[in-house]
Amino acid sequence: MDIMHACRCCLRRPPDKDLTTPYALFGKTEIYADMIKDCFDIHLALDAPGSCGICSACVGRLRDASDFKLQVQRSQAELQALLYKADPVVKSEQTEDNVEDKFVYDVLYEEPILFEQSEIGEMANEVMEQDPLFKSEADDAMSDDDTTAGEENC
Repeated sequence: MDIMHACRCCLRRPPDKDLTTPYALFGKTEIYADMIKDCFDIHLALDAPGSCGICSACVGRLRDASDFKLQVQRSQAELQALLYKADPVVKSEQTEDNVEDKFVYDVLYEEPILFEQSEIGEMANEVMEQDPLFKSEADDAMSDDDTTAGEENC
């Protein structure tokens, strides 16, 4: 196989999809070049001669990585929301086990914090709205107009 016309991510298989074309999956828009940039901070040179494509195996791996990143972001947002609602008391104590670290910090809460399920859902929605990988219906409509422009780069 000609390496110039292979998947840009693995160089092993022919590309099945374009990296710059918006694709819809379960109501959200995926642009694989943007997902690579957002997940890994890798900027692909899409104006170079050769393939601008990605194979289906790499698409699956990219989706898994993107989903995992979003899961961690949602978890961190939920945790931050829990921590902001608490008024933590910090105490330090010396340990004999660790000579290099002389203090261990424990966060103790004066009382448990209970959230309604709707509050947790709202916090997760806020994170998803701020995440560039989740595009709105309006963005989908705009990106349809840009589809032909993205294809010219390849």
